Formats: sequence, C-alpha cells, structure tokens
Amino acid sequence: MKHIGTNEISTQRLILRRFIIDDAECMYNNWANDNDVTKYLTWPAHESIDISRQVLEDWINNYEKPDFYQWAIVLKEINEPIGSISVVKQDDKIKMAHIGYCIGKKWWNKGITSEALKCVIKYLFEEVGMNRIEARHDPNNPNSGKVMKRCGMKYEGTMRQADWNNQGVCDFSEYAILAEEYIK
Repeated sequence: MKHIGTNEISTQRLILRRFIIDDAECMYNNWANDNDVTKYLTWPAHESIDISRQVLEDWINNYEKPDFYQWAIVLKEINEPIGSISVVKQDDKIKMAHIGYCIGKKWWNKGITSEALKCVIKYLFEEVGMNRIEARHDPNNPNSGKVMKRCGMKYEGTMRQADWNNQGVCDFSEYAILAEEYIK
C-alpha cells in the first residue's frame, strides 16, 4: 500500500479536491447547517459559519499527512463544494478504508454521491492499493445504501444497536467491496 493523500480527481460533472478555507461559506450554506443532511450522521448541523471554518482548518492542517483522505465534492456546473467524501477510518494491516460522505439536500437523488464514491473507490484501489473499502448507513436512511450498491459494494449485514448518530443508538448496515471484486 502506498499512501499518497488527498489528490484531485475529476469526473464528467465533479471535481473532488482538497478543501480550502474559502470553502467555509459554501460548506455551511450547501450542507453543514441542514438538520436533514446531518440527521443520520454523527456530527450535528453547524450552528454558524465559524464552526464550518474550524472544521475546515482542522482538515486543511491534516492534508500534510499522506494517509489523510478528505475531498470536497465540487459540482463543475456551479464551481462550488456541495458536499464531502472521506476515509473516516482505516486499517493498514488489512488494507481497509471506511468511507463516509454527505451532500446538500438540493443535490440528492441525482447520482452525484454515487459518482463521487465510484471515483474514491477507484483511487483507493488503483492508486493507494487498498484491499477492502467499506461503508455503512443507518437502515432508516436506505438511499445511502443504494449509493453503496450502485458502486459495486456488497451488503454484508446489519448490526443491531451497534452504532449511534444524531437519532441516538441505532442499527447499521455494512457494505464493502474487495480489490478482487473491483478488478472483475
């Protein structure tokens, strides 16, 4: 495995890139202040742009680490971030990356998150050398699971009351794809 950090990735509609501090306003307005967006996440909706700025400062400071992967999902059409996708947990011993993502409600159900996840899966398998990429969602948020399925991830099971989010203690459904499945 070769950690190479957060590098820019481009698709037909998206640019996945590092965040910059000037993204704070877009982050706050486009997704981070919305309780609907954060409903099934582990962090609360931002109450001010200052919170968004603090989060971005932390991420920006971590970009110097080669094993830090945090992308802004930028919609080319409007040239501003509409969400984020990142490796939220990893285990180098088994070459595993756990992915988390969210985008603003205005862009839900347009295939944007699937497009971003497919790119990150490709990047982590082909460039970094991961063997397993996984993600999970609250079963009460089935659209997140649909994104995972569209990207070739396989459902591995649901753990009962094994997680927590802004709704409290919850179940989680796990999906994963292995390098050998990706190659096929």
